[in-house]
Parts: sequence; C-alpha cells; structure tokens
Amino acid sequence: MDNFELSQNIGLMNTSQLLHPSQLTPELYDELLSKLQSACSRYNANNAQIRALKIRDFWFLIEEGKALIDLFVEPEPGHSGTTPFPTPDQAVTLDECLPLHHFLLEDGCLDAFDDEVGVRVGSLGMEPPLRTLEHFQSAKGQVVSLKTWTKRQGRDRFVMFLDDVVADVASPSLRLREGTEVTEVPLSAVKFAQALLEQPKSAKANAPKAPSGSKRGGKKT
Repeated sequence: MDNFELSQNIGLMNTSQLLHPSQLTPELYDELLSKLQSACSRYNANNAQIRALKIRDFWFLIEEGKALIDLFVEPEPGHSGTTPFPTPDQAVTLDECLPLHHFLLEDGCLDAFDDEVGVRVGSLGMEPPLRTLEHFQSAKGQVVSLKTWTKRQGRDRFVMFLDDVVADVASPSLRLREGTEVTEVPLSAVKFAQALLEQPKSAKANAPKAPSGSKRGGKKT
C-alpha cells in the first residue's frame, strides 16, 4: 500500500474524531507504524554517531481542537526491564527527539497524514503503550488500561491489574484481575493498552490482597 492509498483510507475518517490508533483498522495501523519505523531506521543509518532510536507506537489525539499524532520513541532495540516504565538510561531527551522530528518531516513517511495533523516526537512517558507480548510481560503486577475490539463480559474497556500473561504460542492471552473477578483476554482481541503508573482509586480498592505477614501488607503499628 503506497502513501496515496494510505491517505485515501485515512481521509475516509474525520480527523477531529481520531483519538487513538485503535480507531484505524489493524492492517492500516500496522502499515502506518511500519512506514514510520522504516523511516526511523533510515534516520539511524544516516546518524551512526548518535544513539539509535526506535518508534514504539503512535497515538492520535485532539488538543484544543487540533488533530495531533504523538510518536513514542525509545532507544533501539526497544524497551527492556522488569517494568514497562522506562529507566533513566532509557529516557529519550528532547535533544534526541528534535533531529528525528525534522528528519521525519522531510523524509515523506508522513505524507499519508493530512497536512493539518500536527506531529510530535517524544519519549514513552509515564503511561507507556503496551502492544507486544514482551511489553505485557514487563507489565505483570501493574494496573493496565485496555480496550478490546468487541465486548467481553458486557464491556470493552478495562482498568484492572495484569495478573498474568499466558504466553501460548498459538494464542497468547492476558489474565486481568479486579478483586476476585478474573477476566482472560486474548492478546489478539486488544485494540490498545497502556500501563498506568498512577493507580485509579477503583483499582486500589480492588487490588489483590497481600498475604498475612507480607511486607506488602504495610507496617503494623
């Protein structure tokens, strides 16, 4: 699919309502992300003296009535660690983002998007998107927010603890917990997800209880 076909497909939607890439079809989203990642690889090849970067994900959002695309950038080959939140050495600085931003504007990889859609390049931040199996594995024990393609148990939005990741080769899935309620969601059913550093009050109230005597139970007075 070339940039003209991509722009035609995107043009069928009202950009004022594009709040998230999940509102694109999976095929169109993957095509757009692939083009952005390929451009980032060209940027790295042209700038071998600097730290290589990777575009992990992108989101549409509306700010003050203006359509924007936020590109989430991390060091190549991608995030690693025991939690989904970037460590200090994995944080991407503004000085690293600006040259990549200029390169993407000149490269042509953004031609599929309307000229009225602004583009910002930044680090993962405190609510990083989760897409791959590895991303979710690093988020086990964290509160996650996710939306599914179709309703499951009567809803398609969840803010729950990620209790476990079932890494089945054929059909990996996520095990979400809210108090005693457990919901299993196939990874293929997830439209989008992100890890939440700040736990909503509802999630705190329904957090799994620590065993008696556990250090997580807090200090006794």
